[in-house]
Amino acid sequence: MSYFTRELKPYFERGFAPIIDLITKFNIHPNVLTLLGLLLVGTGSYLLFLENYFLSFIFLLIGALCDALDGAIARKGQKDSSFGAFIDSLTDRFSDAMPLTAIALSSQDKLLTLLSIMAIVSSFGVSYARARAEGLGYELKVGLFERAERWMVLLIGIFFEEIYLALVVLVLGSSITLFQRIYTFMKISRR
Repeated sequence: MSYFTRELKPYFERGFAPIIDLITKFNIHPNVLTLLGLLLVGTGSYLLFLENYFLSFIFLLIGALCDALDGAIARKGQKDSSFGAFIDSLTDRFSDAMPLTAIALSSQDKLLTLLSIMAIVSSFGVSYARARAEGLGYELKVGLFERAERWMVLLIGIFFEEIYLALVVLVLGSSITLFQRIYTFMKISRR
């Protein structure tokens, strides 16, 4: 877990505690929230494809919040499960790809399209490196630029309509994190 995520997560969950309590009170299953988040991100991505940046930002932000809260709701309502964790990780990959794919498909600029594709590949590399290491029995929670940071950069870029800059930061940050994970795994797997 990145320093940023590790330090802010308790404050984030405390700030959203009333919403977490309300959703738990109404007995809404966290998997419903996960799928709602995916639907909202899909809608936001379509709006991004149409270059409606403001509405896209709103839908993507709410979708990202659903995704950020589903784990806390699962823990609070004692509904955390292996299946829920699996669905959450799976939908995370779709949510990560959809807005970047929308940018790539809506652009007539080949460099912007290339940056979008590179952002997808490098961010998937970051996620896969951790998942594969865990599949081999190792913990690999290192990296400066994890999913939360990638989403924040993307949302800020969309809000200010600075897509190029956001994509450059996404590609560089994800690539650095990927190499951090490769290097760290090389060290820990040799022990």
